[in-house]
Amino acid sequence: MVNSGGYQRDKSDAAERLLNLTLALISTTIGLTKAELFSAIRDYRNDLQDGVNFKTLEKKFERDKNELRASGILIETRTLDSDMGDNQQTRYLISPTGFQWPKGVELTPKQLQLLQLASTVWRQASLSSEAAKGLDRLRALGSVSPTSDLIGFAPKVKTHDYSFVPLSDAVAERHPVSFEYRKAGQPKAETRNLQPWRITHIEGQWIVQGWDTDADDYRNFLLKRIVSDIKTSAETFDAPTDEQVLELQRLLDEHIASNVAKLRIKRDSMAWFHFDLPSAGTSEDQDFELQYMDVWLLADELRDYAGDITVIEPKELDEAIRHGFEKVAADHA
Repeated sequence: MVNSGGYQRDKSDAAERLLNLTLALISTTIGLTKAELFSAIRDYRNDLQDGVNFKTLEKKFERDKNELRASGILIETRTLDSDMGDNQQTRYLISPTGFQWPKGVELTPKQLQLLQLASTVWRQASLSSEAAKGLDRLRALGSVSPTSDLIGFAPKVKTHDYSFVPLSDAVAERHPVSFEYRKAGQPKAETRNLQPWRITHIEGQWIVQGWDTDADDYRNFLLKRIVSDIKTSAETFDAPTDEQVLELQRLLDEHIASNVAKLRIKRDSMAWFHFDLPSAGTSEDQDFELQYMDVWLLADELRDYAGDITVIEPKELDEAIRHGFEKVAADHA
């Protein structure tokens, strides 16, 4: 993302903050107070240096706790006597046992392959080097083998797309596939024939990338828009070269870079915290620019914050958000 101040603010900031919060809470035996966490974790510390008030930072912390709990990470609270008199302090921690692989549980080679694929995609979804080092620190917490040491985190990358498993098999075994694909706003699905090269995770969406044999060109398909079973051919295709994979990704990056939305976001709203906007400045609202992959997907995301944002451009984004509300109203009429 690029904000109106002209500097790059990476969307992985939130993921890094959550990982660092997890590492901090799992490394303590007595727990950490909010003040200690705000001082220890870079993202919180930067907010304090930018002048964010403590109450606003507490809201951000509560949201982060809820996200961790929704991912299956259990955060414990303890109330201890303060070192400063009789006041009580609430401390937070995560039990390391939550990240240990259960004894006696074994996975098949295929299951391990799928989990490794998911964890690899997750690690490559633009995590910073600091967060990547945090993953290395997690390896030292348990006795799991190097092959499965990321299994505790892999389930946090969730997919409800039924096409994920057959497509991942086709990628691994280099089998062509065909499926019915319906673009947003189109009433009918079209048959697509693809040599699937890889599955990646971008902006919260799973995408299969490869060579469309009908179009004779590179293509990216959102798994959520596949509306049929995956038909897998018994034939195989040659593995793509590194240059082909890089070109495929370059085209996608170029497409995303060409799509820029400009929003006006209400200060200290849920949208404000969702996009991790800085608190520096005195303006009540702030203009914010972000790049996006698909206008309909962005509309789905922004619809939850409709009362907190105003779409300045592009016009089709505003129309897509309104269309979504109209569809909901029509479905429940």
